[in-house]
Amino acid sequence: MRRIFLLLLLVACCSCDDGDIIVDNLSFNNVAVQACIPETTAGSRNYLFYKADQSSFESISLQFTTAENILEEDGTYGPFEITNNNQVEYRKFNSAPGNNYFCSTLPPVTPTVIDVLLSRSGSFTITTTNQLLTSPSALANEEPLTVDSDDDLLPNYLEPSGLDTDGDGLENKIDADDDGDNIPTALEGVVIIDGQISPTSRDSDMDGIPDYLDNDDDNDGIPTIQEDLNSNLNPLDDVNSMGVPNYLNPNVTAQATPAITSFIPHSFVRVSILQIEIPVLTLVRGEETVVFDNFEDIRDFGSYISPAFLVTVVPTFVP
Repeated sequence: MRRIFLLLLLVACCSCDDGDIIVDNLSFNNVAVQACIPETTAGSRNYLFYKADQSSFESISLQFTTAENILEEDGTYGPFEITNNNQVEYRKFNSAPGNNYFCSTLPPVTPTVIDVLLSRSGSFTITTTNQLLTSPSALANEEPLTVDSDDDLLPNYLEPSGLDTDGDGLENKIDADDDGDNIPTALEGVVIIDGQISPTSRDSDMDGIPDYLDNDDDNDGIPTIQEDLNSNLNPLDDVNSMGVPNYLNPNVTAQATPAITSFIPHSFVRVSILQIEIPVLTLVRGEETVVFDNFEDIRDFGSYISPAFLVTVVPTFVP
């Protein structure tokens, strides 16, 4: 923190409570947001997001507890109230805090904290998106050839941005069963030649729709997912004496009873971006309230980009 001016400097132009101070240029604009992420993935969890400036020996952090899946699910979370449990803290050290200061299992002995500002009130919001769906390359379908987020043997660039064929809430880029028939796309005969999906990809009923996008593969009027007579969410093992699956046999129109109402689990790789905004914040040093002359720099706390990790979900069923 660079200059601190007493409230007396503002008396000529505005009215403030006694004890207020001004903190000049409390800015971490060029410092990346880092995080200490809980290992558990359910229930109430404690998160810590921070920015540590190794050159000016300063840090600002946001620590809070929530049961919401802010890392795994897209959405806007909050506003969360800043309280005794959800806190923003500024620290000034006598030397660089290093890369392991905040996530250490034991409280670090060094460096020494020489100044602290603590939050008294405020609020914050978090907006979560999946970088593998929202990056410029993903939106333009120009991902590297090797990127296949859902491991369905279709590289992401071949699955158009925004397309959700089965309407289950998962874009095809991260949907391991693109047509929602409980048969993984990887098992539906997609053929790729010279980097493009070939017309020779399997189309069992020859209706012009490849099997991996066709939810009635034999065109018998019975959705493939409902030709799962043993109701084990696997139409592949419902076969006749010749080993032909019912879902590929137009002469078999038997349906599961009761009807199948669940999709198989889907797994995909995710890189989360968490945009953190702190629109309202009061920091104090003891009894002194801090007033920022550059609050816009504090309001936009920044974006945390997670390492890639695997997510497994069961999409909401769509008849």
